[in-house]
Amino acid sequence: MSAIKAKFCIGQLICHRLFEYRGIILGVDLEFKQTDEWYDEMARSRPPKDKPWYHVLVYQRGSQTYVAEQNLEQDPASNN
Repeated sequence: MSAIKAKFCIGQLICHRLFEYRGIILGVDLEFKQTDEWYDEMARSRPPKDKPWYHVLVYQRGSQTYVAEQNLEQDPASNN
């Protein structure tokens, strides 16, 4: 059995690869924890459910979102 490891940690600054917004990681789920209905409606690129997902506070919007690890990268403006 292989252990799932999250690439990002709480407090880390990220950028969304597709939507190009910046944000900060608020929480980490090692696998998808939302409903199938949410996934069908919101996860249009159909990222894997068995990989890490993140709770992200979106910079300058004040809103939170839930994002698959494959759609995130380290914020290039950060030093973390």
